[in-house]
Amino acid sequence: MIRVVIVFAVLWLLSGFVAGQSRNKQKKTVYEEVDLENVMKRYFGKSSGYSIEGIYSVSCVITRRSKKFLSKAERIRVVGRQDNYAKVAIMKDWPSANRDFIEVSFSYKKANHFPIMGELDAMADGAGYIYTHIEPDGEKLPFSMLESEGLLEAEYSHVKKRKTITYKLSYLKIYPTVSEEVTMNGDR
Repeated sequence: MIRVVIVFAVLWLLSGFVAGQSRNKQKKTVYEEVDLENVMKRYFGKSSGYSIEGIYSVSCVITRRSKKFLSKAERIRVVGRQDNYAKVAIMKDWPSANRDFIEVSFSYKKANHFPIMGELDAMADGAGYIYTHIEPDGEKLPFSMLESEGLLEAEYSHVKKRKTITYKLSYLKIYPTVSEEVTMNGDR
């Protein structure tokens, strides 16, 4: 009889201990949470002096230009188009790095992984940028890139047989916009 009482007391104590642990796990936190995009907006919200820094939506148009055999007529065809297929952040790299800016993808297929998809180097006298896009297999494609108000346009062409294939990337700045930059920096 005493053994049954002792076993019952031990089981009762263990059940109370387990119930107490499950209650501790269910406590909710009151912390305000931010995702990486919100952290980047806070970073870009501070005056940096570089108009290229920001969050962009990327679109792409692929064209193929070819000539028929023994003909001067040129045929241009749109082979592919992807609108707003990626969201990226362009930011200044470390001072000791061998590149001026990096492009970080928010649209990567693995959660909580933000790969550097490209590198940007400024040309002399602010004439534009050399953008090097890094493919998943490590291949690097050199684009020429120009900047205008809230828009970056990059272009890369290569010849395959008698066809010229051109990739045009359009980066539309979604944060900070021109009006937000004016209010952050005072007058512009």
